[in-house]
Amino acid sequence: MFSFCFLSPVLFAQPKPSPASSGYAAVLLVEQGEARLAENQIDEAREFFQKALQTDQNNAKAEKHLRDLEAPKFRPAAPVAAVVVTPYPSTTTTAPTATATPTAGASPAASSATSASPAVGVLPTSNGGKGGATPATENMPLDEASLVALRKTQLGKPEYRAAWITRMDWASLDQTIARNKIITLLDRAKEINLNTIFFQVRGDCTTLYPSELEPVSDLLGGRLDWDPVAFAIEEAHKRSIAFHAYFNISTASEKRGGPTNPNHIFQQHCVEGSNPNWLVYKEGAPLGFEEYWWLNTNLPEVQTHIRRAAVDFIHRYNVDGIHYDRVRFPSGGTSDDPWSKARFAITNPNSLDYNAWQRENLAQLLTDIYAAAVTMRPKVRVSAAVWGIYDKTKLPAGADRNVGYSWTSSGLQDYHQDSIDWINRGCMDMLVPMIYWNMGEDKPDFDEVLASFVNLTTNERHIIGGQRVFTPAEMLRETAASILVGAQGSCPFTLNRVYDTESAPLYKSAIYPDRVEMPAMPWRDNPEVGIVLVVVRDAQGAPVMNAPVRISGDKPQLTFSSADGFCSFISAPLGKEITITAEKPGTPGVTATKNLTVEKGKSADIELKFN
Repeated sequence: MFSFCFLSPVLFAQPKPSPASSGYAAVLLVEQGEARLAENQIDEAREFFQKALQTDQNNAKAEKHLRDLEAPKFRPAAPVAAVVVTPYPSTTTTAPTATATPTAGASPAASSATSASPAVGVLPTSNGGKGGATPATENMPLDEASLVALRKTQLGKPEYRAAWITRMDWASLDQTIARNKIITLLDRAKEINLNTIFFQVRGDCTTLYPSELEPVSDLLGGRLDWDPVAFAIEEAHKRSIAFHAYFNISTASEKRGGPTNPNHIFQQHCVEGSNPNWLVYKEGAPLGFEEYWWLNTNLPEVQTHIRRAAVDFIHRYNVDGIHYDRVRFPSGGTSDDPWSKARFAITNPNSLDYNAWQRENLAQLLTDIYAAAVTMRPKVRVSAAVWGIYDKTKLPAGADRNVGYSWTSSGLQDYHQDSIDWINRGCMDMLVPMIYWNMGEDKPDFDEVLASFVNLTTNERHIIGGQRVFTPAEMLRETAASILVGAQGSCPFTLNRVYDTESAPLYKSAIYPDRVEMPAMPWRDNPEVGIVLVVVRDAQGAPVMNAPVRISGDKPQLTFSSADGFCSFISAPLGKEITITAEKPGTPGVTATKNLTVEKGKSADIELKFN
């Protein structure tokens, strides 16, 4: 997830209030410009920002929020301006005024009456003060009552009602505590009518379940005499909640000094003298620690390790889905290591530029996991949490934050993450873009960014709006907006924060007041293309790496074998004979070939062996 999931990163130098405290909620509300603060919350928020300023006297954001707290809108005794709108679906809205407050019990459209308590609403957008930034959302109302009425028109239909649950939310050295946390989380998920959870099971090449491939996370003490993930899956299914295992993909270690466990891949492949070194490089050396140490997915050895970890998990656990996070490079300009450069020279027949080639390597890794996963478990859904802005050039241009997006970072330009290519080529069933902005004031606007993902998707695959947890009314608004722009649901980060910010009551009463099914996946239930799994071996049976492997036919396809000889195709034609050919690396003209026909509803699993 983004590092700024809540509470601005400029304030991270100051320890955050406990999520269980009212100070936590107060600081979050101040950052969001929310006016509903009690006197004790004002005091706690002021103390937090004062300490942040003491830590860094140049902390402009803390200084601004201290000034904000003295403004009348944060004082509980002061009158608060109400937003007056015509109830949806009227095409007009009234801008906020300092005097218009609706009469208690009156229509939200009443513009001349007064009330002792202010209306609860959301912020207008920079799109002329309208309720949304897209044609589908610009006429959305700004008051909670009308948003509730809008949301009612969307209920009863299949949609994803998901939430992320991180490893920090549930893991504990004490088994009893961990079990109780899992039960509480799943009870909460059921209480607010979720039908899907993204439950983290792997963080940094360590697991939160027993594994023979990777060591157990230190969050669980580095060893296990029970299986928390099996327990969580069982408890989720008892509550009719789909369990999607949430995997960090490209992160090697979260320990700045590196893990000391000799069985960790960091000690085996990421230290001085490793050949190849599995870490991402920049300017000719390992990048260094940036939230994590990062794995270089250009390398077949890295691709093989990640795929084996994911497929081993899917083989062993009855999960409903697998969900990736941190599936990207850490920044632009990476990875310029000598092993990637050498591979670029021999695995780039289409003459891609280096950045495009790196994106293709990541896509190939995800394709290979997808092919193996859905062959093993045909009902498993594959998804990824991706950077909240895909391609800033596909959004309104301009450095003015009221107008455009040229100042932002984006997955495609800055992190080698071509998430739209993944979903359009078919190696994802769903994308969950992490759009951690609201729909009010300056851009980015949640609805505009989410709509860009929907509009760029060229097949039936699903888009789910990933949300930072704002005020309850804003969560209602974003959930309704997700459906209006054509997405298939929404997902707050995290389930615990829905409760910490006191949004759960509105989830139960208006956002998710009923139980619904997840959307169907017709491309899986009635596939129009086939899957072919390939292993390439030499005459002695050893795996061959970097072999070009091709499918002939009307639409020729090309991929390269990984370190264990594995590769795959996920869009093979059905019902007709095809030829699959592998070429021995460095030996032009030496090939291994097999003819086959992929039948509908089945996959093909073949071995290509050089003589």
